[in-house]
Amino acid sequence: MLSKGEKLCADGREYTVLELLGKGANAAAFLAECRHGGLTSKCILKECISGDKERFIASGRMQNEIRQLSALGNQTPPVSHIFEVGDTEYIDVTCFGGATLDKLSLTLSQYIAVCLTVAKTVGYYHKAGCLCLDLKPDNIFVLQNAPDDTVTQLVEFIDFDSVRRLSELDGNAPLAYTADWCAPEQRSPFAAGKITEATDIYALGELVFFTLFGRHSTEREHRGFSKYPFDVCPKQHRRFTDRPDVCGLFTRLFRGTLRSSPANRFDNVSEVISLLESLVTELEKRDYIIPKLPTVPPYFFGRDSELAGISESLKKDNVLFVTGIGGIGKSALVKAFIRSHKTDYDVIIYLEFDGDFVRTFCDDMQLQLSTVSRQDGEPADEYFTRKLTHLRRICGVKKVLFVLDNFSGRITKELSKILYCGYDTIIVTRNRPPQNSFPIIEVVAISDSALMKLISLNLGRTMTKDERSSFAEIITLVQGHTLVLELIARQISVGRLDIRTARELIREHGFSHFSVEQIGNYKDGEEVYGTLSAIITALFDASKMTSAELLTIKTLALLDVRGLEQELTERVLKLDFETVQNLGQQGWLYNDGRVKLHPVIAETMRDHKWQGIPDTEVMERHKSVIAVYEGTANAEQIVFIIKQAEQYKNLYSRHIINAMLWDMYGSYYDTILNGAYVAYTDEEQELQNKLIEAMDNAISEAEQSADPKRDKYLVQYMLSLAGILIRCDPSYHPEARELLDKVEPLISDDENRCYFCMVNAWYYTLAELDAERTKALTDQAAKLAKTVFTTDIELIDIICIPIANCLFYYYDYDGAAAKLNEAITLCKVHPDQLTYIDKHAELLCCLIDTYAEQGDKKKCRELLAELEEINEKYRDDGIHREPNPETLELIK
Repeated sequence: MLSKGEKLCADGREYTVLELLGKGANAAAFLAECRHGGLTSKCILKECISGDKERFIASGRMQNEIRQLSALGNQTPPVSHIFEVGDTEYIDVTCFGGATLDKLSLTLSQYIAVCLTVAKTVGYYHKAGCLCLDLKPDNIFVLQNAPDDTVTQLVEFIDFDSVRRLSELDGNAPLAYTADWCAPEQRSPFAAGKITEATDIYALGELVFFTLFGRHSTEREHRGFSKYPFDVCPKQHRRFTDRPDVCGLFTRLFRGTLRSSPANRFDNVSEVISLLESLVTELEKRDYIIPKLPTVPPYFFGRDSELAGISESLKKDNVLFVTGIGGIGKSALVKAFIRSHKTDYDVIIYLEFDGDFVRTFCDDMQLQLSTVSRQDGEPADEYFTRKLTHLRRICGVKKVLFVLDNFSGRITKELSKILYCGYDTIIVTRNRPPQNSFPIIEVVAISDSALMKLISLNLGRTMTKDERSSFAEIITLVQGHTLVLELIARQISVGRLDIRTARELIREHGFSHFSVEQIGNYKDGEEVYGTLSAIITALFDASKMTSAELLTIKTLALLDVRGLEQELTERVLKLDFETVQNLGQQGWLYNDGRVKLHPVIAETMRDHKWQGIPDTEVMERHKSVIAVYEGTANAEQIVFIIKQAEQYKNLYSRHIINAMLWDMYGSYYDTILNGAYVAYTDEEQELQNKLIEAMDNAISEAEQSADPKRDKYLVQYMLSLAGILIRCDPSYHPEARELLDKVEPLISDDENRCYFCMVNAWYYTLAELDAERTKALTDQAAKLAKTVFTTDIELIDIICIPIANCLFYYYDYDGAAAKLNEAITLCKVHPDQLTYIDKHAELLCCLIDTYAEQGDKKKCRELLAELEEINEKYRDDGIHREPNPETLELIK
């Protein structure tokens, strides 16, 4: 057999072997360089390694015959030369460069496009009366113009010696195959007579399956009702396999190809081609809904009749309300329905109601369209209309499931627009819809036996006899309330509670004074909710929470129903990861990447006292959660948190607490103002006045305080107000200077000193231009920041971007660009963290603005291409940044 670097000559051609591509039973294939007539080209050189020379030569001629008969020119290259050297036969196949499929790293859409080309090629073989019989990645050579330019429409079957004419199959002649890739009948000595076109159809299905999952299919995946683990395929494919329409197409493909019996496979390869064409179309679409599907609780069972009921109801009427008391399992039921019916729909939209339907629908973190996002300053009602129009266009005639979970509002005209779209729609709510308006499924307790199983699973062991007896009584007393039973079991499992104490607590606080009918009728009316709250509070108190656990759960109760990403709970809320994990094990919170409380637990915990926690820390916790929603401009949630803080302030009022509340009001007005510090309307002027007044009040209250932390807060408030005044009308600049002079002697720590330097630098940039002072102050701030801040994201936001802005105002565009590039370098240190990837995209937008001011359109276009690449790669992760529209106009 030939080896790398070996040369052979024949008929005026010189071949140099570059590498072995693969080896079959009858032939070896090499990538070679051919010199002929002064020209040098690449080719696939096949060497006969069996004794059957005649068959080897005939196979090469048959390849060209099939190519000519079936117009295969667009799918596979021609055989250009058949020759003999030293009693060994060779075949030269034209090739322009490339690699076998197993050696390529492609996107999923490229892989499937190659599979489509392979399927079309197989179809041509079938039309010519031939079978391929040994399809596998290392037998498929794919053309590449360059390493990053794959031509998915041109393939070559390297081991085409395995090709057989149907007319030649007699059931006795040995046939080449590869065990992992072949159909079952190829492996069976008794099924040789069943080898038909269906044999290649199986191999095509296996090729696609391996491409998607990175493994071979199993026998249990060879049935007409098989389900496939799309949620555990390689991460780079999930952006596609999370889409129900894509999953549905793959499922149909696998169920029609990967069947043990040839009779159960597709009748011909054209059906495979049709599905692969649809997949390529869907995978290459730029305009689609990015799925954000919910996680199903790990212990879900006992709801088969309700699942069937939902399915039957939606067949009759496209809108269904799922109702029941809070914590009974409504959301878990609907999440399970989504999981079990994922492949029945082309699009699934799952939203968690956050108090206002328009805001919920407009939240691009909940409902994300691949090519549409809310623009800065775009009114919610305008974005709602634009987004809904785009959504309808994307969905078209697709089958859509729309789920609105935890709904508690009225059916507004905006929600009605969804209800009348014709989508299958499920509204999960504690409250019934208007009488005779929509179908309802009432969720009640699961059976006692199922509840016992649920309790054992949450205990993590089999119940003792005493526990079984006590839980039987508890089940009756709480009317089978799932959330309560899970909490009790979890508390026992971690040693925070014993069964006898739990039983006594439930005897005291349970639903014993209600009938089942009353609970159903009351829903979450005051009495039933009060009972639920009392039970949860009693369990909470009995669990003897540490102060860290109490602080964590009270902080999380301030979040909206969607909770917060784990990374942000640590970085922004400063919550301890281990404490969060412990609370999850105890059943108090969920953590599937987003940390959140069950709505019933959250409502109860908001009313629970901040026992043993210093009042200033309580207010700091409120402020830290407000910071989360400042970043998303969610003014409504900020108002909700301020109301919670105000209730606390009314109980524990003193000057420093009053000051901290006024600072929160300042955050609210700043969010509403959205950077409009130079007022152009009466409304903007009024908001600006309220913002300044709020910060004035915060300073006044702090100055009157005798709290040991007074100066710390006072410095923060004075710097905040100074920063605001610097950006406002020049008439405020003297007051800003006065504040900066007044605050400097109060600063005692490097962090506030760093902030002081940056605010002062802004003063000498916007109010009293002094480039030297600005540079000295920013240099000092940058030096201090390295000793104060522990994360690169803080350095970028607090130092790099503000300094770049100062330089921009001084028309030092090169300096600004250098600072922004410094920040991008910091982002690249964290290539797998979405926070830094998003920041990288934001910085590119800033750089585009900078180079646009210089008139460097070429550089702007380069950066724009880089930005579009990030948007494309990470759009399913919620990352999408767009440059200023005015800048885009400049660089056209």
